Amino acid sequence: MDRLRLMETFCRVVESGSFSAVAREEMTTQSAISKQVRALEMQLGTRLLVRSTRSHSLTEAGQLYYDRCRQVLDTLEEARIEVQRAEHDISGMLRVSAPAAFGRHHIVPRLQDFYARYPNVKIDLLLDDSFVDLVAAGVDVAFRVGELKDSRLVARRIGTAHRAALASEAYLARHGEPQHPGELAQHQCVVYTGLATPNEWTFLDEDGAPLTVKVNGRFQSNSSEAMRQAVCEGLGISYSTLWIYGADIRAGRIKPILTRFRLPSLPLNVVFQPARRPSLKVNHFVAYFAEAFAQDPDIAEMLDTGTA
Repeated sequence: MDRLRLMETFCRVVESGSFSAVAREEMTTQSAISKQVRALEMQLGTRLLVRSTRSHSLTEAGQLYYDRCRQVLDTLEEARIEVQRAEHDISGMLRVSAPAAFGRHHIVPRLQDFYARYPNVKIDLLLDDSFVDLVAAGVDVAFRVGELKDSRLVARRIGTAHRAALASEAYLARHGEPQHPGELAQHQCVVYTGLATPNEWTFLDEDGAPLTVKVNGRFQSNSSEAMRQAVCEGLGISYSTLWIYGADIRAGRIKPILTRFRLPSLPLNVVFQPARRPSLKVNHFVAYFAEAFAQDPDIAEMLDTGTA
């Protein structure tokens, strides 16, 4: 029989002072309880109780073993209570990883409302455009853009990264607006170096067929926010996610171009550590942002840019 179960039975016999009382609690026979105590004594190789017709008493070894058993069982009970409290209490530190621009534009601005709902949760936000190792960094939940390469991760899709070719009105006034992706070779293009093929931009024609063009320019960066600033300054054309430029487009600072051609969109996922069941606070955090993103035109649906 399970050692822990025998320890529990032994402690209840000592504390109740009666085999029959424990038998009634367990809805079994006095003989069955007595057999459990004897089985424990056989495992230990020593007598724990001195039995008489009407009572029993602890041996010296029995007293020592009872004291240690009680400590172990109390510690396990405290652990159970703490785990259940943590599981049902939406509080504590939550370590979150996200791409830098996405975190600044779409996570931080929503935290005030999130804290209003969950005032006992603390957020430790790790912003990094590279893929962070969740286990090594101790990350509870991460936002990932693009197809997931690590199949071990537990993932949930909560949005879409819509993309477009974009330029400032000032740049277009100086250099003209391209009407076909093939014309981008004659333009300054702001290149994001975080991609596997940064100088190749893929568009979809009216029939959905891919059209890939090679681009170049005087400015490139591994920072999507540096790219946004460069585009706003009129340094060139960007091929980027709309969520970085949503406010700029609505304010008229930036214009989507080549809108006859669609750009392949990317999935936005939240991912969790493998083999770890998300805690209650993680589930509420994800649910909150999934609800918020469903209302966000930069993530939930395409802006009215003329794209199909």
